[in-house]
Amino acid sequence: MPQLSIVIPTHNRPDMLKKAVESAIAQTTSDLEVIVVDDGSSPPIADDHFDARVSVHRHPSPRGASAARNTGVSLAKGTYTAFLDDDDTFHPDYAAAMLQFMESTGDNIDFAWPSLNVIDVSNGKTSKAQDFPCLIHRNHLGSESSYAAAAYTRTTGMIFRTTTIREFNGFDESLSVSEDRELIFRMLSQGCGCGSIDRALVDFFIHTGPRLSTNDNLLKQAKCDAMVADRHADFIAQHPKLASRYLNLLARRQKDAGLAQEYRSTLKTLLKINPMDIRALKRLVLSLITPTRHQSN
Repeated sequence: MPQLSIVIPTHNRPDMLKKAVESAIAQTTSDLEVIVVDDGSSPPIADDHFDARVSVHRHPSPRGASAARNTGVSLAKGTYTAFLDDDDTFHPDYAAAMLQFMESTGDNIDFAWPSLNVIDVSNGKTSKAQDFPCLIHRNHLGSESSYAAAAYTRTTGMIFRTTTIREFNGFDESLSVSEDRELIFRMLSQGCGCGSIDRALVDFFIHTGPRLSTNDNLLKQAKCDAMVADRHADFIAQHPKLASRYLNLLARRQKDAGLAQEYRSTLKTLLKINPMDIRALKRLVLSLITPTRHQSN
């Protein structure tokens, strides 16, 4: 039984997938398996182009990234399951570092993540993301800064105890974006522990290919984030720093999508939780002075 299962969901990006898989099997530790879940690609991903540790499983038609990840979780044989998007790559020491971190915490944490190198392919600029420290032990309250850090995470590069993510039924397949934050909020609200490593172990690429995080998907992003905020309103209200991070993000997306009424409502909700959020206060005042473009639901 491998110690680590690496799940890579993919859809119609064979060239990018090849680089992602190569980075997964080039790890300094060999005690792993790689599970590629082809979410209805056309043509299908061939399963004979990879290392023997790589298996390919196919959805006959596209079901979304969350469903693909959940299929990977159901197939995972490892004690831990990590996720890698098909357009990103692991550094060679990703697995060794993340496994060492998980093992060193005993049973205190259920999932963790590293920092990311964010690489803009169009201009070659690189920045660092997810570099806020976090450590929350299972069934214990963490610092407010740790909860805020948890709201910055992306699925790519995250590692979970396989039994735990299965207990929580994985990602919500009704969400096309923000499914990662929804799972994190759900797990933390029920006492799971988490932590971060301040080492950039994943290259996260911003490119011109198909992505959900584009202007064409602003309305979809705003609506999914609003669903997450509504579903986990009680948890978010308990953590003002996390609320400032997540609800400001939601408000910005609502504004960009032209949802003026929802934008102001989110800012008002945030200010009730954290009256000292100056950014939200400025945004609310400006929205009352300068009308926001309206877009119907």
